[in-house]
Amino acid sequence: MWKRSAASERVPQGWRASGGISWPLSVALYIRDVYGLPATRPFFVPPMSPAVPEHIPVTGPAGDTALAAEWAHWFGELVRSRASIYDVAGLLLEERSPAFLQAVENRLRQATGAAETAKRYEVEQWRTRRNSPGLALPKLVHSIEKELGRKAAPFNLEFRILPVAGLWVHQVAPNCVLMSFDIQSDPDAMGRLLGPIVRELAH
Repeated sequence: MWKRSAASERVPQGWRASGGISWPLSVALYIRDVYGLPATRPFFVPPMSPAVPEHIPVTGPAGDTALAAEWAHWFGELVRSRASIYDVAGLLLEERSPAFLQAVENRLRQATGAAETAKRYEVEQWRTRRNSPGLALPKLVHSIEKELGRKAAPFNLEFRILPVAGLWVHQVAPNCVLMSFDIQSDPDAMGRLLGPIVRELAH
């Protein structure tokens, strides 16, 4: 069964995909972009889309090196936790340094606003596409089944959508991927970037 945060669609039995926009990761990405921190740690994630409208210079004795290192650690923890709570409690900020907490607090209102806007956009896009002839992921699985000459082996796939620019997919666990919004509406890109992951799960 295919499951989403906004709605669901029946697909052939034997595999399940679930997920939607990641509110905690969206908040974290806003914090990264507003302070102009590197986009390559703990792994490359494109800049947010739409772009963060302001960039704040990092001040203080530690400067942006310490902030960037702590942000990368924080983002990695959010990815591993698969946190999905739409609340500050889901941001795993309890063990962060005072300087980092202050940096987050200074832009938290804007960051949560951007994450909530991304969530509303996802819901609206889902409503727009829900009556289209099929969704890209079920079509991808079907094409892989045709290649294999049989039904896909049972598997679960969790996808976490991020409001980032371009066509982008990153596998963070055997059955968990991060992906950009635009991947969903580009079957060719989905086949190229997500296809190898789904094919491995379907074998």
